[in-house]
Amino acid sequence: MALELFLIWYFIMGGLLANGVPHFVFGAAGKVFRSPFGQKSKPRTNILWGLSNFVLATIIAMGLMALNLYSGYALPAMLLGFWLIILMFGTGIKRFLNEQ
Repeated sequence: MALELFLIWYFIMGGLLANGVPHFVFGAAGKVFRSPFGQKSKPRTNILWGLSNFVLATIIAMGLMALNLYSGYALPAMLLGFWLIILMFGTGIKRFLNEQ
């Protein structure tokens, strides 16, 4: 089987979806949370960062669908990216919450 490099995009899409979840949830709950723009970002910043992750993942998905790039490994690649980011977040959440 040839190496299907487009699966990397599915992996990235899963990572973006997973990264958007905590930022959006903490922002929607009105809590201060770390974002790429500063250690203690306002809830609005985190909502926008979470939404931008969701939008970028959607754009990637639309592009892959338009190019008809899909294989049986696409879903596992996306889930691998998703769960790796969730695992990274879950193991490091205590450190982020102690900064506040």
